[in-house]
Amino acid sequence: MDKIETVLRGIEEFGRDNFMFNIPRETGIFLHLLVKIMKPKKILEVGTSNGYSTIWLGREGNKVITVEENKIKARMAKKNFENAGLKNIKLVEGDALKVLEKLKEKFDFVFIDARKKDYLKYLKKINVKGIVIADNILSHKEDLVDYVGYVRKNYDSSLIEIGTGVEVSIVR
Repeated sequence: MDKIETVLRGIEEFGRDNFMFNIPRETGIFLHLLVKIMKPKKILEVGTSNGYSTIWLGREGNKVITVEENKIKARMAKKNFENAGLKNIKLVEGDALKVLEKLKEKFDFVFIDARKKDYLKYLKKINVKGIVIADNILSHKEDLVDYVGYVRKNYDSSLIEIGTGVEVSIVR
């Protein structure tokens, strides 16, 4: 087992014991596969938690910027990135809505998994031309009605029934 896989397995075990609500492994594999296929230049993740999904996004060496508000989770994530040997990930600590306001960079791959009620607000603050993936579409259906309605009206967007449900949107 390689270093990254060892770290991912460790985070999974820690998450089960400590109620970390990370994405399911199959969602991680799906994200990693999309990254391998699309080869994005710049990835943005909104909602780092302890870095589990971030490692799936960054394991190919792509530049990843990830945002986390919780200082304890951010510290865990940094340690996990270090243990995985990933130096291509930049973690920005702070409230995502405020951080995104200041980010002027353009992203071609975005993963949203933070405060559900703010998904649409996050999306509208991000300079993206490419793919946007939002997690928890099935598990938090009632909280994401506005987000799902917006992306399906404005973009090519579909639900992929994997894990807790991901909405995949193509922003042109």
